[in-house]
Amino acid sequence: MRHFDRHSLKLGLFGLNCSGGLSATRVPERWEGTWEQNLEATKMADAAGLDFLLPLGRWKGYGGVHDHNGGSLETLTWAAGILAATENIMAFGTVHVPLFNPIVTAKQMVTADQIGGGRFGLNIVCGWNEDEFNMAGVEMNTHEDRYEQGQEWVDIVTRAWTSDAPFDYAGKYYSVTGALLKPKPASKNRPLIVSAGSSNRGRDFAARNSDMMFTGIRTVEDEIAADIAQLKALAAGHARNIGMFTNCYVVCRPTAKEAEEYHHYYAVEMADTGAVDSLVARRARRGKFDDLPEEMKRNLRQRAGGGNGAYPIVGNPDEVAARFVRLHEAGIDAFAMGFANYTAHLPYFRDEVLPRLERAGVR
Repeated sequence: MRHFDRHSLKLGLFGLNCSGGLSATRVPERWEGTWEQNLEATKMADAAGLDFLLPLGRWKGYGGVHDHNGGSLETLTWAAGILAATENIMAFGTVHVPLFNPIVTAKQMVTADQIGGGRFGLNIVCGWNEDEFNMAGVEMNTHEDRYEQGQEWVDIVTRAWTSDAPFDYAGKYYSVTGALLKPKPASKNRPLIVSAGSSNRGRDFAARNSDMMFTGIRTVEDEIAADIAQLKALAAGHARNIGMFTNCYVVCRPTAKEAEEYHHYYAVEMADTGAVDSLVARRARRGKFDDLPEEMKRNLRQRAGGGNGAYPIVGNPDEVAARFVRLHEAGIDAFAMGFANYTAHLPYFRDEVLPRLERAGVR
């Protein structure tokens, strides 16, 4: 059994390869995202028994005082280094399909998987950030075409991982001749694949190709359960049974008052306003943000400053553990977590929240 599969409720760190992590803030303890910091946080997470590390695939920052996420470690080379330095934890690579040749990338991912003894995972992104594509001189396809290209890419990569004989592939976006990949992944069958999708086309792509589908939390628990039921039904239409991933950020302190005060301090009072503006502009529906109620605007801005728009889990250890359990009962299998500072804040989570989750029977 993979380390990743040991627990019903799976926990990992998200975005630690980027400056700022998930927090667009100006606080002194802001995450710098250096390799030294990544290595320290990774070893801490591995020793704590966390299940995975998920990097952000980022090529250009969001601006602001610190150019939030502007400094980033490329995810496939990052994963290889992480896997060499750890024993049990899984490390994902995040791949923007149009920027990565499928045969070359299949080889890179096999190398990382061999280094980790089967602990590499793939997070597929079909593309959304036009500024980053412009940096690379790559034209971003229309929405539908992105997923058509993504499907060809996945077909070639998975065939390279599994085929023992040379193969040809002739598609609209890729053409390969006599492709044969050696060695094969150390993972059984293939590395674990995760993919996100918010549109109907994106969700269908994830349901067809992923082992776990990444979905954001925007609503209360009963609505989450209904949404997950729809996603699982979509996967069943492709004769597949998939798990559910989400992203969140955690602020845990001995009391709820302390947690709420720190949340407000780093995500609102000390928010990197320029970066928050950029994040909100990208995530709010174009032309609709100004029409939203003021409370919703404040919530969106706090979530942008606190966790790149992720779902906030804020409170004392009992409250934080209970929220994880409730969301897990609603159908979420894996939580990719951000902290304002991973090495400073993970130890309290490790010592106080993890034992509560174990007592709850989900880990």
